Formats: sequence, structure tokens, C-alpha cells
Amino acid sequence: SSGINAEYGGLLYMITKYGYIHLYDIESGTCIYMNRISGDTIFVTAPHEASNGIIGVNRKGQVLSVSIDEDNIVSYITNQLKNPELALKISVRCNLAGAEELFVRRFNMLFGQGQYSEAAKVAASAPKGILRTPQTIQRFQQCPAQPGQASPLLQYFSILLETSQLNKAESLELARPVLQQGRNQLLEKWLVEGKLECSEELGDLIKAHDSTLALSVYLRANIPQKVCQVFCN
Repeated sequence: SSGINAEYGGLLYMITKYGYIHLYDIESGTCIYMNRISGDTIFVTAPHEASNGIIGVNRKGQVLSVSIDEDNIVSYITNQLKNPELALKISVRCNLAGAEELFVRRFNMLFGQGQYSEAAKVAASAPKGILRTPQTIQRFQQCPAQPGQASPLLQYFSILLETSQLNKAESLELARPVLQQGRNQLLEKWLVEGKLECSEELGDLIKAHDSTLALSVYLRANIPQKVCQVFCN
């Protein structure tokens, strides 16, 4: 029989009364780790929220705590379990480091095959924003648009907008073509939805096209001197 289970980010902890700890990936049912942590019967267990793990007490009165090593679990799954696909999934699900090389490799492969939408999804889901850089934007900018399709750059930004707020560089580079097309209402919509990172540079870029919209950016970015300039003009 087993004790109470604890779950964190799609990972399931299970401690048996005979002192064995099991860690499973719920989605695939894969056993990630199993070991004995107590030679004595463990008679009670409970989730441990502070560590995103599980605690238990054995018959000697010892309190046992188990949690994953967030800095190393992804590399452990990749190198020890030889399961890079699972490592990628857990890295995305729990926003954990350790799979950077896997994400970069997959992104480059898809990009090289012209699968820009799929490459954008990889960049968007990579943990810690490791692929959301000016260099990635530049690569999408250099790709030619296919007839009847949105440009690779706009595909990239569309996917980012679906899942998160754009960072400073992304906000600036998205604003440029949108302003050139005179679609200021789109920028206003994204501002209201909190999708853009407001900065002085973004306000300056917008100001040449729409001073009222630029004022909203300056206010959100807390640039009081630029707010005063807009009001004075």
C-alpha cells in the first residue's frame, strides 16, 4: 500500500509504507525516479507546499522530506533516462532550466526546414525566455514571406501574443510595422490587454504617429518628463 500522493507540475510523488519514494510523470506514466528513503514503515505522508514536494513520518518518528532538484531534474531526464522528449515537456510545464540546448537545437532544426510557425512555438515555450532575444527577431525579419501567408515575423509575434507579454525588444519590433500600416488601434488594444512592455523607446516610436497613444505608453512606463512634454505640446 502507499501513502498520500503529492503532485507538482504534472509530476507525481508517491511514498509507500515500506519506505520507497516514486516520482512519476503523470501524462506519460514514466517512472522518473525510485529509491528507498526509510528502512522503517512510513505511516503518514502529506504534500509539502514549501518545497513543492512531499513529507512523511516513519515509526521511529523521523520526518522525511523529498522534493525535486529543479536545477538538475531536466538534465537528469535527458542524460540518465535518455528521454529528451520528456525533458522538454517537463521543462516547459514547470518552467525549469536544463533543456536549453535541446530547445535551441529543435528551434534551429524547424527554422532551417522553413517551419517558422512551429519554430516560433518552440521559442515561445522555451523556459526563462532563452530564445526570446533580438537575434531571434532578426532571424524572423530576414525570412521572406510566402504568398498568401503572414510574414514569419508576424507569425512569431502572433504566437507570443497568444501566450504572454512581449518584452521590450519584441514590443518595439512589433510596433514598427504596425505603425507603418497605420493600424494604431491594434497597439491600443495590446496596451489595454497588457501585452506590450512599455518603455520610453516605445513611447518615442509611437509619438510620431499618435501622441495620445504615446502618452498612454509613457504613463505606463512611468516616464514623467515625457508625459509633461506631451501635455505641453
